[in-house]
Amino acid sequence: MARLKPKNTITTRPQAEAAMSKLNEIDRQLAAWDLDEADAIASVRQHHADLQRKGGRPGLEAEKALLIKEIEAWADGDKERWERKTQETPFGSFGFRVSQPAVALVKKIASKFDAALILLQEKLPQYVRDVPQIDKERILADERSEALDSVALAKCGLKVIQDDEFWVETNASKDLEAAAKKLRAA
Repeated sequence: MARLKPKNTITTRPQAEAAMSKLNEIDRQLAAWDLDEADAIASVRQHHADLQRKGGRPGLEAEKALLIKEIEAWADGDKERWERKTQETPFGSFGFRVSQPAVALVKKIASKFDAALILLQEKLPQYVRDVPQIDKERILADERSEALDSVALAKCGLKVIQDDEFWVETNASKDLEAAAKKLRAA
């Protein structure tokens, strides 16, 4: 979308109200289109969900999961006789592949990662992250309670700002927001 520069043609409150009226009309039309689209998408999705349910999709998905588990159980017992980790069939292939390395708990020693962290800090601190971060929440809290030394903060390259922001909310913008939310969910 091209960037638009304001023409500065609004000079009175009645002109501002007329502009708000036009904004409201635009939001109403945008919301109507988004709602129509969301309704159409939802209708198509529901239609296909109904067709799939009538066609037996849940049963097919359950049967698929069961067959995968059965093939896996057979493969676990038979893999010692395989020449390769992958088995080819006329219908596809299956087999075993090495997974990505992952850090897991030794449950007898540490039942949760918090417990493992404490043990790591004691025995292998090189594996514990120390991530310094600016505590913005505390800076803002100290600003509210007037305990912040803003001069010292500025010497660190920071300052607390709070500006007035211009905003517009038409009566139809709530409809537009609801339509956008419904469209995202569709």
